[in-house]
Amino acid sequence: MPLKKFLLGLWILTILGACTLPPVSFPGLGATATASLTPSPSITPSPTPTITPSPVPTMIPLARIHVGEKALANGDYDVARAEFQAILNTTTDQALRESALWGLVRLNYEDERNHEAIAFAQQLANEYPESPFLAYAHFIAGDANRNVGRNQAATESYAAYLELRPGLLESYVEELRGDIFTEMGNFSGALNAYQAAHLAPRLDDGINLEVKVATSKASIGDYAGALADYDSITARTNSDFVKARMDYLAGYAHLMLGETEIGYARYLHTVEAYPLAYESYQALLELVAAGIPVDDFSRGLTDYAADQYDVALLAFDRYIAANPEEDGTAHYYRAKTLYALGRYDDEVAAWNDFIDKYPNHRYWTDAWEEKSYTQWADLSQLQIGKQTLLDFVYADPGNSEAPRLLMNAARLMERNDEVDEAIDLWLQLAEQYPGSNYAQEALFLAGIALYRDGDYAQSLTIFQRNLILSSTPEDQARAYLWIGKTHEKLGDVATAQEDWQQAQSINPAGYYSERARDLLMGTETFALPSIYHPEVDLATERAEAAAWLRITFNLPAGTNLEEPDALLNDLRLQRGREFWELGLYDQARLEFESLRTDLSDNAADSFRLGNYLLDLGVYRPAIFAIRQVLTLAGMESHAESLQAPAYFNHIRYGMYYSDLVEPVAEENEFHPLFIYSIMRQESLFEGFVHSAAGARGLMQVIPSTGANIARQYGWPVGYTKDDLYRPIVSVKFGIFYLNRNRALLNEDLYATLAAYNGGPGNAIEWQALGQGDPDLLLESIRFAETRNYIKFIYETYQIYKNIYSKVP
Repeated sequence: MPLKKFLLGLWILTILGACTLPPVSFPGLGATATASLTPSPSITPSPTPTITPSPVPTMIPLARIHVGEKALANGDYDVARAEFQAILNTTTDQALRESALWGLVRLNYEDERNHEAIAFAQQLANEYPESPFLAYAHFIAGDANRNVGRNQAATESYAAYLELRPGLLESYVEELRGDIFTEMGNFSGALNAYQAAHLAPRLDDGINLEVKVATSKASIGDYAGALADYDSITARTNSDFVKARMDYLAGYAHLMLGETEIGYARYLHTVEAYPLAYESYQALLELVAAGIPVDDFSRGLTDYAADQYDVALLAFDRYIAANPEEDGTAHYYRAKTLYALGRYDDEVAAWNDFIDKYPNHRYWTDAWEEKSYTQWADLSQLQIGKQTLLDFVYADPGNSEAPRLLMNAARLMERNDEVDEAIDLWLQLAEQYPGSNYAQEALFLAGIALYRDGDYAQSLTIFQRNLILSSTPEDQARAYLWIGKTHEKLGDVATAQEDWQQAQSINPAGYYSERARDLLMGTETFALPSIYHPEVDLATERAEAAAWLRITFNLPAGTNLEEPDALLNDLRLQRGREFWELGLYDQARLEFESLRTDLSDNAADSFRLGNYLLDLGVYRPAIFAIRQVLTLAGMESHAESLQAPAYFNHIRYGMYYSDLVEPVAEENEFHPLFIYSIMRQESLFEGFVHSAAGARGLMQVIPSTGANIARQYGWPVGYTKDDLYRPIVSVKFGIFYLNRNRALLNEDLYATLAAYNGGPGNAIEWQALGQGDPDLLLESIRFAETRNYIKFIYETYQIYKNIYSKVP
């Protein structure tokens, strides 16, 4: 049976009869507001329920609530809007109408229809003033009012939320109110709100909130109080950027008090002590405007950090001219400034000067690398850039960075199709630095290059040397796999089989061991399972897992593992739950992760927390918590963990969002297990996750790619990058992109995955280097991230296949 997720709307329905909230007004909502029901898909991420209602010819209102909640959680706003509105049109049942109105409040807010969200919240308040949804509606009305510029109404709505839900999010909500008061210029109101926020418990250290308290004091003219706060914060923070800001603000406060000399001294200290901070540049501008002398080195460094390269170069030149005996640091930053200005030839000359004059400088090695990069990347002088790296190795062969720079030189030659020279450099590295961490990898890359060129005899010798230097099971399995492939090419099939048997056994469940097993059995990569059994009885399995836990950890027989028990008293769980219900998923995750980390030595509580989060739909930390139970049981390796009771595997490798994945995968002729494997690697089933590169959602689609797909799809209407947080959009777009790349790359799934992670242009090049061999394609990928991406997905796919191919 599918895993049941906890639905806020359905949960509150069960307690409506016991609710005794007094009637309340709804501040911040206009009495004449009206709701518009025109559908327009858009997105803020939402947790995903997995309850699937049984279809009936005429849907009863309660079933419509289920369907509406499901659609809203999936980001299917058209369906959700239709279902909730149908309830309002067809039933007089108070509980159902409250749930539908609450659904429409959330739906319209997530759909960025702020006025409609406010209107439905007003309707909920007018018709059902004792509704348990009212507090949450207050909060959303606060957000919606703020979005449309109704700041005073927003502060009132947030205050009303706090009145109904005290003791949970005071610090967060009061800080929001303080921010709004600051925007309004009501600094007294801001100070009161920030001080209230500071007194309430919160997860972080509150330093940033203290800064807001201090700046609010300054804004109302209490500069003495602000100065005391600034100095206190400076004494307690480890961040140079916070210290720089405190210095700058303190300088300003002293100036406002008429203490000019002290104020400019604080500005000067900001520039000299923290030149890389933005506030240092602001302080520098004030000092220059006031005619206060500033050391040219500090001035140049501050200008450089602020991207003011022209004036930075002038400052460095003045400093060097006045200080011919300086230690070289000014020369170093002068060269970097020339690079930032695009004066590459001058930059290279500056690096040459620095390298010649300052061989003992801490940035001397960096200078060689910077020079080489400019030569090959910006001046297209690849051979010269390579020679610069080799010159460094010859100049200082004992330098700890010499093996890495020699490896970089070899990589440059490989990228330039100078394969023979690359092989020579890799072999030189292994000979010259056999104890280096790079020696084993250099031999492997040389072996791959020789194999690709058809020199199997020499590649065999190199792979065998690589095996000797391999110290981890993964590297040993990799060496044996390629020794076997080379023996096969040389016609020694029997020895190849022996090599692959070694590879298979040395790192069970690891990528190279799985590939060796494929080669032994003659199985294609990503072979489809012969049997597919997605049905799972998680309720029964959870009980069995709890029984196993009691035995494994020698827990008392009556230990209750089915309920969170004392964990419910932890403020982090309470705050996390509240954040989650309000759609503040990033904040919720921080609370849950803090609690999970603190429970990591307790198997019983990790199990309880994992199950609680799982039922709530917080999959990523839930999976980590469940995995921690196995780690505490001594099952640290992949292979060991897969021997645990079935429940642990079905949670760690779950079929989440199956109602979305299964039909879209079938439509595009992908096996669902392949998609689950990708989704697990991309987001670990966390729909609101975003990467440093800007990728978003379950399938981690990049916004520009999403915009292109939306144009081709013709959906969703009015696409924005935030649509990628909607599970329904992310799944469809991710699978669409996979399918398009698969067609481009001749149905090659390795190349398809390479394109998904590293770009289709790169994948075409890597596929050509692979010569039709998936193993060679993998090792030809020049991005370690993309190589690991394919390996992890392959491992995960094999696990999914093993778990869901078993006969019940």
